[in-house]
Amino acid sequence: MIPRLMIPRLMMGVLLLAVAACTPPVAEASAAEAEAPWACRDVVRGAAVEAYALARFRDDQRAVILLPAGKAAAGYEPETRLLSDEGVRLLGLLKANAEPETLPPPFPVSPSAMTDKKVATGIAAADACVANAA
Repeated sequence: MIPRLMIPRLMMGVLLLAVAACTPPVAEASAAEAEAPWACRDVVRGAAVEAYALARFRDDQRAVILLPAGKAAAGYEPETRLLSDEGVRLLGLLKANAEPETLPPPFPVSPSAMTDKKVATGIAAADACVANAA
């Protein structure tokens, strides 16, 4: 048999458990709102990864092919360097606006899927997103 003094304690314990189970945690909700990622994070990061991938592909391609002398050879290296510079610029924007520790690892990019037009479109989209966010 349960003594009379134990019944109020048991009822108080049940009440406290019920209240604790139904109360939403306030600290977790505010922490999740504070850790919202930068809106342009994924667009800028994708454009930077694609620019670096195409620049690396062009470097590898240049090592194996012989370019004819003239305009094609003269324009190939500066275009490749421009892609690397765009990657550096976009990564600088990303590091300035998003915490690098929170970024997931970069996605793999297939060099055969990269074209100058696709990379230029990605860079333009990243620049437009940054301009609209500012």
